[in-house]
Amino acid sequence: MPRAVRSVDIGPLQDTFLISAVTMIIVIRLQLWLTNYPQLGGGRLHIAHLLWGGLFMLVAILVLLSLLGRRWRKPAAIVGGVGFGFFIDELGKFITEDNDYFFQPTAALVYIIFIVLYLATRAMQSRRGFSEREYLFNALDLFTEAASNDLDARDKARALDLLDKAGNEPLVQPLRDLVAATDAIPTAPPGPLERLAERARTRYFAVVERPGFQRLLLWGLGLWALLQLLTVFVLVLSLGVDLGGAAENFVSDNVGDLRFVNIGALVSAAVSAVIIAAGIVVWRRGERVAALRHFDRALIVQIFITQVFIYAESSFSAITGILVAIGLLVTVRYMEARERDREAVSVR
Repeated sequence: MPRAVRSVDIGPLQDTFLISAVTMIIVIRLQLWLTNYPQLGGGRLHIAHLLWGGLFMLVAILVLLSLLGRRWRKPAAIVGGVGFGFFIDELGKFITEDNDYFFQPTAALVYIIFIVLYLATRAMQSRRGFSEREYLFNALDLFTEAASNDLDARDKARALDLLDKAGNEPLVQPLRDLVAATDAIPTAPPGPLERLAERARTRYFAVVERPGFQRLLLWGLGLWALLQLLTVFVLVLSLGVDLGGAAENFVSDNVGDLRFVNIGALVSAAVSAVIIAAGIVVWRRGERVAALRHFDRALIVQIFITQVFIYAESSFSAITGILVAIGLLVTVRYMEARERDREAVSVR
């Protein structure tokens, strides 16, 4: 049986799907919070989120089954992600006897599902490099845009680059000659949203490069680790602070009454704080790449372990924490990449 061929755009498309799904869940829960969690239903009819989710996912499937061309894949990923977000948001109703939409562990289960999906998609992308056969298939896929006069100069250059990586497959040279001889339309200028995103990206990179921002990040990471640790201690050990978001069962007055999720939250938060502290020490010694690697690991512990326990206890009120952690992780990884480039230039 022939091995399945992956798209070279597998990463962006899968990320678009997951981001759309997570965004939809946040929008739904935020709307419920803003309306003070109204009674679901009302009257004799209630169109459940599950049905809306099925509708959106059906539309995405029909688009991919019915329409040819690369242009439909990203819209299908967005619509499918929105549908999956609607669908998974009602998980609590289908794992409880009383159809409890607000079932407390639902947030943790949803979070774990997204972690598993994220790891699975990353495994599909990185388990091995693209083969010469996959590069050839993707070049053919790109070149099909020429049939509808949609092959622009950027895609033509990309198709030729893919063919350069396709080795000595029999179709490579004939296809290269055909692509080279095909006229391409000018690359369309970016739209308003793309220009806005590019300006935001440029501004972000400019800010990250400032020495003052790097010092601010260092202090921010230390403060973040301390606040995360203190928050977990306050919630778990019931130190008399009402944070207004924790579920009732989260609080335990006696250390002997701590449950597995309480201990897991405490231990993982402590581990993350220790790793960040070690990173700060390494940074002060001038070893920036090593320090940023420490920060990366600490944030991974926060995102993949600590937040699971926090979601189990605080339900969807933990969304703010995960968004901050992801933002910090993106910043740290960008800075780590730049520091590695700087070190490589220094070595050369």
